[in-house]
This record gives sequence, structure tokens and C-alpha cells, in this order.
Amino acid sequence: MCRKETRKYDVLCVGLALGNIVVHPFPEKFEDGDTMQVDDITVMCGGDAFNQATVLSALGYKTALISKVADDVTGNMVLEQMRRRGVDISLVAIDKKIGTSSCIVMVYPGGQRRFCTFKGCLRTFGVEDINFDAIGQAKVVSIGGLYSMPSFDREASIELFKRARKENTITVLDTKYDAFHIGLAGIKNLLEYTDYFFPSYEEASYLSGLKKPKEIVHFFADRGALHVGVKVGGDGCYLLTKEYEGLIPSFQTPVLDTTGAGDNFMAGLIHGILSGWDLADSVTYANAAGARAVSRLGATDEGEYKETINHILMQTPEGERLVKEAIRE
Repeated sequence: MCRKETRKYDVLCVGLALGNIVVHPFPEKFEDGDTMQVDDITVMCGGDAFNQATVLSALGYKTALISKVADDVTGNMVLEQMRRRGVDISLVAIDKKIGTSSCIVMVYPGGQRRFCTFKGCLRTFGVEDINFDAIGQAKVVSIGGLYSMPSFDREASIELFKRARKENTITVLDTKYDAFHIGLAGIKNLLEYTDYFFPSYEEASYLSGLKKPKEIVHFFADRGALHVGVKVGGDGCYLLTKEYEGLIPSFQTPVLDTTGAGDNFMAGLIHGILSGWDLADSVTYANAAGARAVSRLGATDEGEYKETINHILMQTPEGERLVKEAIRE
């Protein structure tokens, strides 16, 4: 489902953009006293929409961010990093009252992490902050971080995807942990306008009440989503589409930090969609993008993406074929 016509944007990334303080490795417990030494404390930006926009811009796409930040140190850092990475920030709303959302990311040995989050101005991000006229100027609109923005999660998200369907714009949806306990109602009326729904296994199992990926993908397809995949961590992604159903295995890389792996996956998926690939190939590429992410500290970086993702793809015959076909194109 690739849009061939010329539009101002390839992708609009809508949702979470915030400041991060990443602590690595975070100790399981403090052994003595009230102080513990760690290897690294890094100040960076993140959030699902920010991460997707970073990767997609690095892959060469005309990308814009739709989110909300404050006119403060953290907000200015988010905007500056987006500018430096080639992302259009003209659609980002500026809050004059509430601070920019921010998060402390505690990365444990082995790559798992926990978050301490200040929701900030993203708590009020909603309909009035979105320029809906931009939807028709994009080939894809991707929501990153549903269930973590209470003023956006229902009314604004549905209005966004309704407008996208009217404008023949592809819709992509990913979710977060249901911080405000909205449950299935948060996507019940959204899925019928969703072309690609790819939640993590934990989030999908929680929303559906089911345990098996095979049952989960059919649950969401029966409720309107056109194409469904469940990200199952290091195992890969269980995919359901008209042409294919089954597990697309992941790639093997050292795991340093799993933060943002799902966002990198979503960016890789969108790359495949915009390239006109069949969805199984798009998921293969997405798995490689996710594998790249877990091998590095933080959700994104300013390094090379195409080359490093291609290097990971070369581990398998399917990935090698994708690399060779891309070179020929």
C-alpha cells in the first residue's frame, strides 16, 4: 500500500516527544550507603514519535513531528535535536504553562529498563494542538505512544485517523503501557481506521485478554485493523495479513538497551511500506531496525542507519535478498 503521488511529507509522526535521562547500568539494589556508581548517565531526547521521526529522517524520508513541548530547556532541546536530524518541527505545539514531558530511563544489566516519567504538557496534548490540514499532505501518519496522552487518546486520535482515511493517507498505530487504565475502549473505535496495528506482545495481550500471538492478531483484525502484527521481543513479530500469517523471526545482536526498540521497528516497518514491499519483507526490515536499536544505549543516535541495518539484514537469506534488491533499485 504505497502512495505514489507527490506530497509534502512522507510521514507525520504523532505523539510522544520528551527529554530523557538514561542511567546505565542501573543497580538492582544499593549495597552500601545512599550512593552508587554507574557507567553512564546520558541526557538525550526520546518518546515514540520522536524516535520514529529520527530513524525515518535518517533513512531519507521527509518527516514531520506533531507533538507538544514547552518553551523551556527540555523543550528547546527536543526541537533542536529534531532540526539537526532533518525533521520538520513546524507542526509542534508550544505550551506556555506546563513543562516539557521528561523521563528517567533506568537500564538494568541485560538491557531491560524501567521508567520514571513526568507527563508534563503531553498530558494536555489534544485536538486543539493538531493542524489537521497537514494530514492530506502526508503519505503516512503514524501514532507513537497511544495510551500515554489522555487528551489525545480517544477524541484526537480518532479524528486524526478519520481525516487520514478521507485523505487517502496510510495510518500506522503503536501503543504504550496503559498508564491511565483506558483499556480496549481506547482503540475500539480507532481500529476501523487503522491500516497497520503493531503493538508489543505485553500491550496486545493486556488489551485482548489473550495469550497466544496467533489468537491476538485475529482478535484485532476482527475489530477492524487491516494488517496486524504483534512484536514479541527477541523472537521477532507475529504477522497477520491477507497474504501471510506467521512469525517473522528477529536477528541476533548483543543486547545493551531495549529502550526504543519498538519505535525503531515501527520506523523500519514504515520504510518497507513506503518502499512498496510486501508486508512480510517490511517486517523483516523492521526486525533488523529493532535489532540495531537494542545493541546501542538509548532509543536513537546520530549514527548511520541504512548501512548498519543492512549489515544486520545480511545475517539471513531473506534479509540479504532485501539488501540486494534495494541496491538494484
